[in-house]
Amino acid sequence: MKILITGTTGESMPPPYGGVPKLSLLVAGVWRKMGHSVAINFVYRPTKSDDLGAGAEYFFDFSSKPTKFKKIFFLLKNFFRNPILYAKLFASYYRISSGHALSETILYSAYGVHMDKIIEAWKPDIILAEAVLIKTYMVAVVARRRGIPIVYDSYAEVHDLSMGINKHLDETQRVKYWKLFLELADLVVSAGPLCCRGPLMYLPKEKVTYVYDGSDYSLCNLDIKDDVGALRDLLKLPKDQFLIGNVGSFELRKGHDYLIRAIAILVKQGHKVGAVICGGSGDSTKWRELAKQEGVENNIHFFARLSELDLARVYKSLDAFSDLENTPRACGFTMSVLEGMAMGLPVVVFENPELFEAVKEGVNGFSVPISDTEALAAAILKMQQLSPERRHEMGQDASVRAKRIDIAFTAQGKMDLFNQILNSRKSN
Repeated sequence: MKILITGTTGESMPPPYGGVPKLSLLVAGVWRKMGHSVAINFVYRPTKSDDLGAGAEYFFDFSSKPTKFKKIFFLLKNFFRNPILYAKLFASYYRISSGHALSETILYSAYGVHMDKIIEAWKPDIILAEAVLIKTYMVAVVARRRGIPIVYDSYAEVHDLSMGINKHLDETQRVKYWKLFLELADLVVSAGPLCCRGPLMYLPKEKVTYVYDGSDYSLCNLDIKDDVGALRDLLKLPKDQFLIGNVGSFELRKGHDYLIRAIAILVKQGHKVGAVICGGSGDSTKWRELAKQEGVENNIHFFARLSELDLARVYKSLDAFSDLENTPRACGFTMSVLEGMAMGLPVVVFENPELFEAVKEGVNGFSVPISDTEALAAAILKMQQLSPERRHEMGQDASVRAKRIDIAFTAQGKMDLFNQILNSRKSN
């Protein structure tokens, strides 16, 4: 099978491999080992790019990080490559979006032409579009034009009214937009039942399903011989603090602010605790300033843009891990919490119905009501006061549960769906 993965944005290939780009590379690697051909469309190839061993074929929109001039050149080049297709894509999206996102429509109609050329040359059997954004719409239209099935990987774009086009549309316009957009897909796959709620507002249930995004369990296999003390020396982390980690972009939705405030509560009570926050996209300045305001700048330790090896070292230096997503964008399992669990760390999480499948209260972690800082602080203290042996037992249970939702689980689940779609098309 030839699978084309599209739709990713931003700095997709270099460390840190957070979110969708990392998921794309990991599943591509599994599918290639299964004997399939995989290509991935990224925005550009950075100077220190890496592909986590995926070894896929890559198609880039730009030769280097796009600037305003490069975007104009990209627009003009693809407009003149196929002005008729460009005009059809522009008119189609302009119509369903009720005239909103005009500047994006102008640029991404050129992206649709660009992807049409790639699809024509590479001839995929199926397309997996990561995230349901304007780039996905353009790919879906050209895929339908060429008779190629397309699957959307949907997260919170449909149901979160604070995201993307939803901010600009009223209820009537949103119904029109999402029905026309989502009906272009052969199937919409979400990261969990919670994320299905958006597509299910507009599609019949047989066109919506979910496959959990798995952990990168291979992190456990990296050769790290140092003990916790040596790792903390290497990472310049204090040895006398109980450290709980959180990995995710420096955005409000990741809950770093709640973790900082919870640590501040405990420090003011005299407890030797701290937090390690690893991020990639976004700016850590606001979180550093918050730590300073709370008087815990020596207890909150920041890392950014870590390699996979250094990320694994951070995991192994921790006492516990956390998942504190707290907005409508939260879809359940995150890759980071599963990686933390895979590395043998007990967890403290905000209550999320999907996390209950992996996080068992008192067995491998603790859960607290979303956005309850006091309860979060109490759960962290409860974790700290357990014996190291008990935390180890909890971490081992977490690791076993995470392994069941490894990236191989994700890749196989999506492959089964691809086969169903292709077989259905053949029978028709």
